[in-house]
Amino acid sequence: METPTETDAGTASILIVDDDEDIRYLLVAVLRRGTDWRIETASTAAEAKEQLARGAFEVVITDISMPDEDGIGLMNWAHAHAPGASWIVLTAHATVDAAVRALQLGAIDFFTKPLGSLLGLQNRVRGEIDHRQLRAERDRLHATLEQRNSELVNNVRQLEAACSLLVDQAEMIQADLRRAALIQHALLPRVAPQLDGLRVSALYRPSQNVGGDLYDVVRLNERHLVVLIADAAGHGLSAAMLAVLFRNRLTFFDEDSGEPCQPCDALRAANRSLAENVAATGLFITAAYCLVDLADRSIRIASGGHPPLLLQRQGGAVERLMHTGPALGLYPDADFAEMEIRIEAGDRLLLYTDGLYDRIEVGDSPDLGVTTAIAGAQQQGSELLSHLFGGPDSGADQDDVTLLVLDLGSGPSVFDNGTLATASPPKARSASRVELLVGEQEKRTSISIRGQANWQHSAAFHQRCADAIRSRRSLVLDLSLCQSLDSTMLGTTHEIAERSERSNVEFRIQGVMPPVETLFAELGMQTVMNHIVSTGLPLPSDMSPLVGAKLDPRAQALHLLRAHQGLALLNEQNLREFDPLVEALRREVESQDFPNEANDSSR
Repeated sequence: METPTETDAGTASILIVDDDEDIRYLLVAVLRRGTDWRIETASTAAEAKEQLARGAFEVVITDISMPDEDGIGLMNWAHAHAPGASWIVLTAHATVDAAVRALQLGAIDFFTKPLGSLLGLQNRVRGEIDHRQLRAERDRLHATLEQRNSELVNNVRQLEAACSLLVDQAEMIQADLRRAALIQHALLPRVAPQLDGLRVSALYRPSQNVGGDLYDVVRLNERHLVVLIADAAGHGLSAAMLAVLFRNRLTFFDEDSGEPCQPCDALRAANRSLAENVAATGLFITAAYCLVDLADRSIRIASGGHPPLLLQRQGGAVERLMHTGPALGLYPDADFAEMEIRIEAGDRLLLYTDGLYDRIEVGDSPDLGVTTAIAGAQQQGSELLSHLFGGPDSGADQDDVTLLVLDLGSGPSVFDNGTLATASPPKARSASRVELLVGEQEKRTSISIRGQANWQHSAAFHQRCADAIRSRRSLVLDLSLCQSLDSTMLGTTHEIAERSERSNVEFRIQGVMPPVETLFAELGMQTVMNHIVSTGLPLPSDMSPLVGAKLDPRAQALHLLRAHQGLALLNEQNLREFDPLVEALRREVESQDFPNEANDSSR
């Protein structure tokens, strides 16, 4: 018996049965040509039975006339003891009748000796193997379809049986939400403190019956007042619970001295408690804590990842007071800086949550849009808040909205918490607005990214960061309000991190939100992650929109190419994911008649 060649498991198996060694050798040589079939041979019917009993064959090629038992007898035995193979019979001219009987028993074809068309035999075997594979795939698909149909029928029955239960559960959930809304509403401050020469007004509207916004105004003693605003991640019941949890973690008085807590200490303690006790990922809260000294009209402020507070002076100029630390609940050891302002007659301080962006025309810059709105408003106190909010008939809210204004002047303080009936059903949130802000301090450049930054912002971002590194200025990238970065921005950030290390320039990435940090980790951006810090530095108060020179087509194409090349080279998975895009960008660069690369200003 010829020794079969080793082939991969799962390839077609063929058995050749013939008492003529030359025929067996010839058939093996022909059938192996250009195939990976596993071919075994037998010289007698008895030997063939042993092999058929040991394992399955897709095709059996057997001679009709053999000394111990003819091919017809072998086929009859196989039908009873080793079914499943397709049979091809070989016969001499004198035994054509036997071949016909073999066809009647189920043989798929017969070939006469001498074998004049061996290529035809190989094609017949190949066709039968292909046909068997198609039948097997068809049967598998039919079986899968039957299983899926059965599962679908079962699922439909389960759904039908559960409909009444779901209706009951939905009614219970709605009742629970109504009760939760009543409880949350009861936790809001109701009576505004009436202060001599100082007015604090508030407006609160949840997007649903319950929401993630929170505010409070607490008179600590004769001299001190706390004004607090917060915004928990998400909407609905989970956000409301997180907001209440944060409020319960706040401490207004120092345990040792009994004096009012400084804003930085209050946020630091609340942040540590949230980060250590709330294990779920993606939960965080932004907040601004203001400690007002009623005697000298000074305000100490600490802000964790919150939108800027707006200080409008009597003359109309508006200052933006940026956050002094990351959102709360992300890093247990996060630190929060403080700033101090003093207000005079005619000044006012506006605190708001980012739901306000959906209520006013903000253009390309949400914070500048709010700045413009307050700068152009002539109203005071609660009238100002109603004007900014847009009034009761301005349509359903897309996000929770909370506004507070503190100003020096006569008139009552008013808290407008709305009613549960004013809460609107949620609707799809509009596309996230994007804003890149830059500010310069002594020997430091700070850049804040807000929203979902994409490739359109990457060139200006890259240029400003590269300029800072060339000038040996330390670089701060604040992502406290950044929801996402696309692949170009991720690649650009990776390039900046590597360049800062080569140049030995300090590069700090602070306030990284969980979705962005997950992107860094999934792409293997360890160099970038090495620059993430838990203790943030305060941002400049005079940050302005980041703009850059418009790149020519070659510079833009090369910038995109470099950003994705950097990501692709990080690991094999990135290479598989980004290599098609890198190749397409490379072809685009090569196919266009761009100016010389030496003129590429973005390098």
